[in-house]
Amino acid sequence: KRVWLARGLMAVALRFSFLLLFLVALGNRNVDCAGVPVPDAVTLAWTRREIGAFFSFNMITMLTNVTNTGIFCIGVAGGGGFLPSPDAFNPEKLDLDNWMQAAVAMGAKYAVLTAQHCSGFSMWPTDVYQETGFEYTFSTRYSSFRGGGYDVVDEFVSKCKKHGIQPALYYSLNQNYYLNVGGGVILNTSLVPGQANVSQSLYGEIVLAQMKELLTNYGPVTEIWFDGGCSVPGIIDTVEEMLADLQPDAVIFNCDGCSKHNKIRWIGTESGLPNYPIWSTSQHCKGGQGSPGVNSFCPAESDTTLQQFDHWFWRPNFPIRSLDELISVYYHTVGQNTNLLLNAAANSSGLIESTSMKRYQEFGDWISKCFQNPVLSTSGKGYIFVLESNDSAAPLQFNQILVSEDQSQGQFITGFTVFARLTNGSTAALVSDGQSVGNKFIRAVSSTLASKVTLEIITTLYEPTLLQFSIYNC
Repeated sequence: KRVWLARGLMAVALRFSFLLLFLVALGNRNVDCAGVPVPDAVTLAWTRREIGAFFSFNMITMLTNVTNTGIFCIGVAGGGGFLPSPDAFNPEKLDLDNWMQAAVAMGAKYAVLTAQHCSGFSMWPTDVYQETGFEYTFSTRYSSFRGGGYDVVDEFVSKCKKHGIQPALYYSLNQNYYLNVGGGVILNTSLVPGQANVSQSLYGEIVLAQMKELLTNYGPVTEIWFDGGCSVPGIIDTVEEMLADLQPDAVIFNCDGCSKHNKIRWIGTESGLPNYPIWSTSQHCKGGQGSPGVNSFCPAESDTTLQQFDHWFWRPNFPIRSLDELISVYYHTVGQNTNLLLNAAANSSGLIESTSMKRYQEFGDWISKCFQNPVLSTSGKGYIFVLESNDSAAPLQFNQILVSEDQSQGQFITGFTVFARLTNGSTAALVSDGQSVGNKFIRAVSSTLASKVTLEIITTLYEPTLLQFSIYNC
């Protein structure tokens, strides 16, 4: 009895403290929101896609005897030492319908292709001679794959559209082993056979010419992915102009200086397990968890692998993460207000292997099963939201809480609680609380039977509107 009495007093005290905070928030309902950064329509739409597939596939995929798949990322993960022939790129069973099946299975709404990774191999028949006077020989144009000159990027974009997936492109500005570039600059090191000797200014011209090809030849894309930003001297202003003019409806990942609009940021870890809270706003779009109420609406993207140990490119018999691990990733990413970009590494034949495909399907099925049909749901503008059973004989049973904020005018909520009035007594128990909501806050909780569930917005920059406050049972 003493234990139950102590727990009851603690619950009352906790609820009273939250009530005081809530009353303070009520007194601030008319806060001027002029300083809150407002998202553009392109970025807001991107946050609602929630899951993307990341197709890591390039020359390094073919080199199955190379253990370090980052070998060509000079100064980041590898030291190079050789450059393969373009003919080494020969995925003889390449099937991008198979890739799209993986994207659909995991529930992805967009897909990113590594059009050019650290090696500098271009998966389209790039031809920049007219613009630069340089013959770029490390691409599918010089590979005998499918008769030579095959355009993987074109097929990728086409298959994305066929399967209802938004296409996106990864392009490596800062790393290009073929041209002996690391960190955006030409390195002062001896060249290996196959590498080309170019000046810094010529490299900048090549980057701009290749970007023009990617941004104009394949129609609209939903995201341009820069790994490590843009450190190439003297071109960033031109890059910014090209992105704005040629792909105005694409979000720009990880390159704050490259764009004044449509910016998204890296979450700061590739584990798929970023820390909470995660904010849609970040000072100058700096990577990481962000901060509330700062100067830039710049939501985060969390890229992570299916293969274990942060392994991006396929290697034979490499272990993959379990369904339970992927479920944890989902809660830590989509459930904490950041998009999930889940890697899909095709093998050297050009196929997503059956074990990976099965895991993507299991993951997508779990999401659908858990979050397709809420036990009860509400929405609207205000500070208190109530889900209540109309039948005392049929209490609400749930083990998942989902809150979604309307961010069209910015992210407002900075503190909230969820209390449940349990069916075995009159006491309201705290079942969840948090700071950031943003696109989605999702929490798994202990299985609960309640007559009423109440969400209270404790602190907020302005009166919020919820797209959804729901409970689920799965």
